[in-house]
Amino acid sequence: MGKVKKQKRHLKFRYDEDRKKNWKKARGMPTIKCAEIKKAWDETKSVKQNLQEMGISADPNATLKIPRSKAAKMGQLDVTMEVDLEKTPLKDFVIKDLEEKSKIPGRKKMSMSDEDAGFCVHMMDKYGENYKAMAQDERNYYQETPKQIQRKINRFKSIPEVYNIYAEARQGEASRLT
Repeated sequence: MGKVKKQKRHLKFRYDEDRKKNWKKARGMPTIKCAEIKKAWDETKSVKQNLQEMGISADPNATLKIPRSKAAKMGQLDVTMEVDLEKTPLKDFVIKDLEEKSKIPGRKKMSMSDEDAGFCVHMMDKYGENYKAMAQDERNYYQETPKQIQRKINRFKSIPEVYNIYAEARQGEASRLT
């Protein structure tokens, strides 16, 4: 079987394209995920200039100067940080937007694996609230202590998506028995 020779034969040089300029352009511009910063970003300026106009530090080590000495490391010297607050940012609305966004509390997504949920259901059905008996059960594979099992069951109860299914199933069984 013969070799394929001259694979670059069909590739043509594009004279109208400045590859160096395009490479620098693609490499230089960062991808900005934050909407507040992206809105105020000026592509004609450097990263450092953009962040300086917004009042954000590009280099926190340069902004917050801490004296370097052995006494400071040992905790004997009272360290005071020098901050340059003289310069007011041109685009101060960015910091205000970011502060407002940071004050909004994030939702904690509580989840539990199916294996742990099944373990909790089995233990609650069999033993109720007797955590010492749960610790001695043969399905306690990881040899958890009564306190660890209690924490796991409390976490199971605090997750409404998982616990509501269990509670509805138990109410259905109770209504069938009566």
